Amino acid sequence: MIIRKTIICLLASAVMILGAGVASAVSVSSADGVWMIETDGYTVHFKEAAQAGYSQAIASGESLFGAGQGRNFYHSSNYGGWRDWGAAAEVSVVEEGAGYLVMKYVMNDGGSKLYHVTATYWDGVPYFKHELAIEASAALASLSNGHEPMVEPRNGKGAENQYMLWEDPFHHVAFANGDGYFAMYTENGTAAMNDAWNVDGRMHLIHDNLSQDLTAGQTSDPIAFYMAVGSGGLDDAHTLADSVTDVPTSVDPAGKLTSTWAAVKTQ
Repeated sequence: MIIRKTIICLLASAVMILGAGVASAVSVSSADGVWMIETDGYTVHFKEAAQAGYSQAIASGESLFGAGQGRNFYHSSNYGGWRDWGAAAEVSVVEEGAGYLVMKYVMNDGGSKLYHVTATYWDGVPYFKHELAIEASAALASLSNGHEPMVEPRNGKGAENQYMLWEDPFHHVAFANGDGYFAMYTENGTAAMNDAWNVDGRMHLIHDNLSQDLTAGQTSDPIAFYMAVGSGGLDDAHTLADSVTDVPTSVDPAGKLTSTWAAVKTQ
């Protein structure tokens, strides 16, 4: 009986220790037009002002993106001249659950496109998912010119930003420095990079092959792609390609504790 009570006390202490350090849900907050999404492995900031998009991406140490920039992550298309994402027309929380968060972002490019993005973030993994649909207010091609989406670190790291592109198991591209990596993955498009562009480099996904001819009022079929923010380097970003399309299984702190203490509980 004494041994049983000792084990119960040990388990209770472990719940307090491990439970305090294990996140059970992705958190979101907003201030001054910036939405801060925090998981147990990374934090991203989504800025509403033009160009709307991720303005900070933090895995460990400093942000992988330069502070105060408007062109870190965005979409751009050329129809009657280049048009980038403008300010966000809408940002909202769609769903929150144990270990995940779904956000909705709507961006107006100031021309004839509304970009509807549904983003899903999970605890326990360094990747997240975007589903993109284009709403047209005039006749146009939904996707063109291969800048959908675009990432420009603008972090002042120069050659410290190392870039790599892979085609297996599908196209993905990443940059990394001492603060971690940012990567993008597409099953149905291709990827490109220019590590010397604007000193800090640039990379993007190309989904032109999925473009649809839209008339005013039409919305395109959604396309999906994935991104990741993590500690480590380019090899870690590449290895992740085998799992980015998997939907993680939510595990609450108690579940993690059960597996950790399984041997003890059987004694």
